Amino acid sequence: MIGMPFRYGWSIGLVLALLGASSCKSSGMSPGSGAASTSTPAPSPVVVYASAGKLLRVYDLDTKTGALEVKQTLPELKNDVHYIAVAPSRKYLYASCSEIPPPKDRPVVNAIYAFSIDGRTGALPQVGEPYAPPSRAINITVDGTGSYLLMAHNFAENVSVVKLKADGSLGEAVKQPDEKQKLGFLVHQVRIDPSNKWVFVPVRGDDAKEKTEGKKAEPEKSGHLNIFEFNDGALTKHKVIDYPTLLGPRHLDFHPSKPWVYVAFERGNRIVTYKHEDGALTELFNSTTLQDPSFKFSAQRAGPIHVHPNGKWVYLANRSVSPNQPVGPADKTFASGENDVAVFSIDAATGEPKLVQNIESHGFEARTLTIDPTGHFLIVANQKEVPKKDGDKIAKVEPNLSIFRIGDDGTLTYVRTYDQAGGEAWWVGAVALP
Repeated sequence: MIGMPFRYGWSIGLVLALLGASSCKSSGMSPGSGAASTSTPAPSPVVVYASAGKLLRVYDLDTKTGALEVKQTLPELKNDVHYIAVAPSRKYLYASCSEIPPPKDRPVVNAIYAFSIDGRTGALPQVGEPYAPPSRAINITVDGTGSYLLMAHNFAENVSVVKLKADGSLGEAVKQPDEKQKLGFLVHQVRIDPSNKWVFVPVRGDDAKEKTEGKKAEPEKSGHLNIFEFNDGALTKHKVIDYPTLLGPRHLDFHPSKPWVYVAFERGNRIVTYKHEDGALTELFNSTTLQDPSFKFSAQRAGPIHVHPNGKWVYLANRSVSPNQPVGPADKTFASGENDVAVFSIDAATGEPKLVQNIESHGFEARTLTIDPTGHFLIVANQKEVPKKDGDKIAKVEPNLSIFRIGDDGTLTYVRTYDQAGGEAWWVGAVALP
């Protein structure tokens, strides 16, 4: 999500904070009665922020129908918008931009933009000048106090922190205890736990590569989960969890009220549940994310993960990342493997996630997904354009936003898809206006 306070990152925490903000009651006296009465203000409007290449769009979300209406398209930023974070106050938004693949004739241009959020329309006027991070920031988040922006750098294999000013603009980098971090290949996310004390950094790793023409064979790069203690912007290494071959975590999310952490393993297509106690993780459950785990496909990957704000369900995207493969099982619309959203019910006593649904994502390679602050809709950003077999013809599926209604049992019903003109759809997030 564009995320309890925001210390939960973009997903659960923000949703709960938003719901709490929109359900506050005001009290007064009924005219002529002398009796106290209460009234509930109308819920805050919900906006959706979504990227398409270098463009960032602002949509109004109809929280009854799931319809989106474009309200603003920002001028092109320096490069593709890869990830976004919002401050706990919901007054400021930060966008990380970079280039993939990197250019061969010059250095990569990376930038972090700061915007203020218009409390009436959701529009995004820029605040201050862009910050140039030391390398691509594949993932960013704001700490629970709104004082620091944390960045995960996948190719540099480290994390960094920038101070945020009172006006929301980006300040100076925070000097770290270890300035020469090497956390492992493909750092993929940075998240802060509800206490704002512990920072989790999943490292995906990479599969072994066979020798091909012009390229050397490479051994497997292991997956890890790094845990840091966080204090006034400083990250102190606390613990590293190492994983066996062919397993590598991509994203994680926190339960809103229990000490449970749900980790999506991109390599391995697993969801692993941990109990978190003061920086220590104890594994509780480990299960597949796939509808058909017997179907072996090397390019099948798990993606983003979010726990519903009520704590009853967890949602995870499965992604098939090789569109040029032959068509797979007969019930699959796209290239080999699964492009779907896996829905898990959460056992209230144990935290165990149980797979109850896999529903087609109606696009290819779901990069991010978000749950709207009302808890009624889930939106998937399907990143890439891909050919689709339609009978004897090959059609083109555009990068898009797919809308799903969340039922009373947590299962999803497809509503509609919005094509995203302008480039790859890297990011989507929903927020209630402050």
